[in-house]
Amino acid sequence: MTHPETGLDFAGLKHILSDAVRGASYDVILQSLLDEARRLIQGGSSAAVYLVDEPSRQLQLAATSGVPQPLAAAMARLEIGPESTPCGRVAHTGKITIVEDVRAEPSLRPALPLIEANGVRSCWSFPLHSPGGRVLGTLAFFHPAQRLPSDVLAGEIAYFTDLLALLTERHLREQENNARHARAERELANMAAESERRRRLYETVLSNTPDLVYVFDLAHRFTYANEVLLKLWGTTLDDAVGKTCLELGYELWHAEMHGREIEQVKATKAPIRGEVPFTGTAGRRVYDYIFVPILGPDGEVEAVAGATRDVTERKRFEEELRDSERRFRTITNAMPQMVWTALPDGTINYHNEQFYHFVGLEAGTAEGTDWAKYLLHPDDKEAGWNRWAHSVATGEPYEITYRARHHSGEYRWILARALPLHDDTGNIVAWLGTDTDIHEKKLAEEALQAANHRKDEFLAMLAHELRNPLAPISAAAQVLRLMPHNADKVRQYSEVISRQVSHMTTLVNDLLDVSRVTRGMVQLEKAPVDLKSVVTSAAEQVHPLIEAGLHSLGLQLGPAPASVLGDRARLIQVTANLLANAAKYTPPGGVISLAVEARDGKARITVTDNGNGIEPALLPHVFDLFVQGERTPDRAQGGLGLGLALVKNIVGMHGGRVEAHSAGPGQGSTFIVELPAAEQPPRPAPTPPATPMAAPGKPLRIMLVDDNVDAASTLATLLEAAGHEVNTINDPRLAADDALACPPAAFILDIGMPLIDGHALARQLRAHPTLHAAAYFALTGYGQSSDLESSREAGFDEHFVKPVDAAQLIAALAAHAGKHA
Repeated sequence: MTHPETGLDFAGLKHILSDAVRGASYDVILQSLLDEARRLIQGGSSAAVYLVDEPSRQLQLAATSGVPQPLAAAMARLEIGPESTPCGRVAHTGKITIVEDVRAEPSLRPALPLIEANGVRSCWSFPLHSPGGRVLGTLAFFHPAQRLPSDVLAGEIAYFTDLLALLTERHLREQENNARHARAERELANMAAESERRRRLYETVLSNTPDLVYVFDLAHRFTYANEVLLKLWGTTLDDAVGKTCLELGYELWHAEMHGREIEQVKATKAPIRGEVPFTGTAGRRVYDYIFVPILGPDGEVEAVAGATRDVTERKRFEEELRDSERRFRTITNAMPQMVWTALPDGTINYHNEQFYHFVGLEAGTAEGTDWAKYLLHPDDKEAGWNRWAHSVATGEPYEITYRARHHSGEYRWILARALPLHDDTGNIVAWLGTDTDIHEKKLAEEALQAANHRKDEFLAMLAHELRNPLAPISAAAQVLRLMPHNADKVRQYSEVISRQVSHMTTLVNDLLDVSRVTRGMVQLEKAPVDLKSVVTSAAEQVHPLIEAGLHSLGLQLGPAPASVLGDRARLIQVTANLLANAAKYTPPGGVISLAVEARDGKARITVTDNGNGIEPALLPHVFDLFVQGERTPDRAQGGLGLGLALVKNIVGMHGGRVEAHSAGPGQGSTFIVELPAAEQPPRPAPTPPATPMAAPGKPLRIMLVDDNVDAASTLATLLEAAGHEVNTINDPRLAADDALACPPAAFILDIGMPLIDGHALARQLRAHPTLHAAAYFALTGYGQSSDLESSREAGFDEHFVKPVDAAQLIAALAAHAGKHA
């Protein structure tokens, strides 16, 4: 049956709606309605339904009728938007779009070849509106010729779109309901699976944990106990559930204690902890436990859960740890060193008693991280802390020296060391460190370094002083070689050599003298001495030096007698050294005073000058070996700087002391020698008789034995010039045979010869009767009293120290010749 006005076939629609009522699927009904709509349009047209895909906001092809497969595949999904294809625009605007000629539609231009190839010239698009006005999709018709819908046909198509929209909305609601139902079922299944998984997990954990886990009801009965607890009780879960602690064999006090604790948890809704011994199948053990409330939906306690842990081994370990800690502290407190420990992050957590005794703080007050701020010297804080921070960061051993504040207030040098302690995995668990007081050692090292520095300076100065006379000696020797027949030049440069040798002899004698004195190898010839006479003699001795410096010297001897028991020559040496020192270090035209006084059982010699003064840093060391005031490059003062060291030692040997005072550079200096005064008056010092230069005397036959060829040749020439006959021997092994062949009247023997020393040779020669009466002269570089005694014991008549004074040697030979004339 067809509608008389619209041409609709109601029989076909009735059949489709009947299928829908009987529950036919949406796809079947959709296809049937689409086929019916195509029959309505006629003219070889095709039709398609698109539905909106909300997630992608695209149109998705849901059904077609008569649409060629290539075209359907190409247009399966369409964009929704104002610039899209006609169907896409309809879904966007909700309005009908009629394209009479697809060739004139810009949005179809990219697909136009495909569209024309599939016989499409015109297309109509109608929106599918839900009753609420939402666009659910579109109904599209494709015509092989250009075509426009009539009003009647448009109304019939509207009927189809309304019917399609109703069926589509019902279908979408069913899909949503089915999806919600499926999700709910999945969630329920997941919840059930998760619940079962958690049950198995908790049961597995609780059954395998070493802890005892259980639950009490509000009447103190067990409702759950894990496998570990059941084994401890020696029972099963069925036997344990519903019983109290007392019913399960707990001692009465134990059961009552837990009962009170359960009531406390119920009342306070707060956990409670405890520790208790218990005897079970494992014997008597110590347990740590906690009871916690289980709250219901209403916030009230509905049960009490508990967990108990066997802490027997931990308690034993803690006790052993406490014992170890006590032993460690006892050992560290018995050590002379300061001992400390630190956490892995560098925080100091322990110092022993020696540390607190050193710093003078109360025990336990120096731990933490601020130790460098208030314990180290300001100049050492940064370096000390940075080195510790580096070790903590890298794990490297810690070692540094710094100054730490002592309880006396002074800063003392400390050697700090620490090593990391590692666990089995190599991680640092602690630091163990020591602080060692090395203050005295540090000062000794510094003093040794200073002494070495002074020694180096002294050696450089000694080299300078020795080179000074060597230069003119070398030059004079060359002149004599070039001008041997110029008598004036020979005399002039011989005097130069003599003066420079004399100067070198003085330097060497000073060295030997200070060596003997500082080693205690000098014996003083003590007798009562008048100090006034001593200082007068010293002033006379130094007078040329004072006069050369244009200084004025004032003597203040005082009226009171000043007597000491001492070695006059050495005391003159002390005073002369002080005066010479004042003259050297006072600019030309200076004022020097020399005073003697006696009071309070002490006799004092005071030397004061207005010269260069002494630096404060140098003042405490002026009497040390190798110490000398600041030198200028020209070495105008000369000398080796040994005088004050000699003064200190000689004064000390007399039981006295010497002091130096100076207000600083340019302020002059004062030296005070203080000696014990003597009660008995001094004897007048004997005046030694003058020894005039002896005449050469009668010529002698002399044997000169010296392994130094140059020294022997030079001395032989000197003796021959004095008129003597000299036989020079350089190999001491030949001396005896030559002497017996032609016996000499005198022997001059070097002592330090490598093959036979002079002492042995002298004894060998004197053993021959022919040579016994000859005179024997020792010639050596050794001039100490022990050396003289060794020469006398070997049979020498005289002992001469190199370089020998020619006049004295010639005089001694003349005296010997006079004895045997």
